[in-house]
Amino acid sequence: MPGPQAADLRLETLRLSQDGHVLTARIDAPPFNYMTARMQHDLLSLVRAVGDDDSVRAVVVTGGVAGRYITHYDIADLLSAAERAPLLSRPLARVLLGAARAMTALGGERLVERSPLAGVLAISRFHELVTRILRSRALWIGAIDGPCGGGGLEMSLFFDVRVAAETARFLLPELSIGLTTTVGGQRLVHLVGPARALEMMLETRAYTAAEAHAYGLIGKVVPAADVITEAQHMAARYARRSPAAVAEQKRLINSAYEMSSRASLTREGLAQITGVPTEVTRTLLRTWRSRQEPGGDSVFLTDPQPWVDGTAGQDGRR
Repeated sequence: MPGPQAADLRLETLRLSQDGHVLTARIDAPPFNYMTARMQHDLLSLVRAVGDDDSVRAVVVTGGVAGRYITHYDIADLLSAAERAPLLSRPLARVLLGAARAMTALGGERLVERSPLAGVLAISRFHELVTRILRSRALWIGAIDGPCGGGGLEMSLFFDVRVAAETARFLLPELSIGLTTTVGGQRLVHLVGPARALEMMLETRAYTAAEAHAYGLIGKVVPAADVITEAQHMAARYARRSPAAVAEQKRLINSAYEMSSRASLTREGLAQITGVPTEVTRTLLRTWRSRQEPGGDSVFLTDPQPWVDGTAGQDGRR
C-alpha cells in the first residue's frame, strides 16, 4: 500500500497542492511572509514527508501572499531570542549545538523545545532542513515571486533550480544587524564566488532579479505573472526523468558539499549562536524594531539606506 502523501500535511505556514508528480508549496504567513521558527518547522516537516512520498518527484516553493516570497527572518523573533539567550563561548556553543542535534535525532525534539537547548533548536532544524533538500531525491524549484532575503534566500540557495519574477528582490541584511549567515554563506560562495558573495553581504541592499541572474544566483527571470506557471512547467518536465537517475545525479553534483557540509553548517551555526546575544546585535535589532511601525513592512525594504550605509544604531556600537 502507498504511504502517506506529503500533500495531505496540514501546516500553519504552508499551503500544499499536488498535480501529478509535482507538489506546490505556497508560503502563507501574512502579511509579510517573514520566516519564523514555526515556518522552519513546517518546511522541515514537508521535506521529511517528501522523502517518504514516492509520488512526489519535484517540489515548487513559492509565495502564498501576493507579491511576497520569504522577505527575511522575523527580526522581532531574533530580538526576542537575543534578549533571552546567554552570551556563550564558541566551545560551549559547539557542545550545545551538538547536543540539540543528538537529542533531535533520538526523537527527543519536544524535550529539547522545553529545555535550555530550545534556543539552538531552530538553528539545528534549519541545518537539517537544508541538508535534506540537498540530499532529497525530489527536485526542489524556487519560484521566487517577491522579496527573498536573509533566511529565505539562504534556504533557497539549496534548491536545485531557482526561477524569479522580474519584480523579485534579493537581500542579505545580516551584517547590517551584527549577524552572520546561518546556513547559506558557503553555499552562496559556490554559486557566485567568494568576492561577489562577500560584496552582497557587505552591501546589504536589495539586488534586482536581473542582477541576481547575472551573478548566477538564479537561472531564469520571467514576468511576475508567469513565475509560478513557469516553475510548475519546468517541474512537470523534470519529473519525467528517471527518479533513480535524478537522485544519483544530485548525489554526484552535491558530493563536494557532502565532504564538508556538516562542518561548514556547524561553523555558521556557532557564529549565529554566539553572535545573536552580543550587545551590538541587540542594539541593532532594537533599532530595527523601533523604526518599524507596529504591523508594518520590513525596514530593509521601506527605509534601507541606514542599513546599507551602516549608520543604523550607530550610537550603540562598541
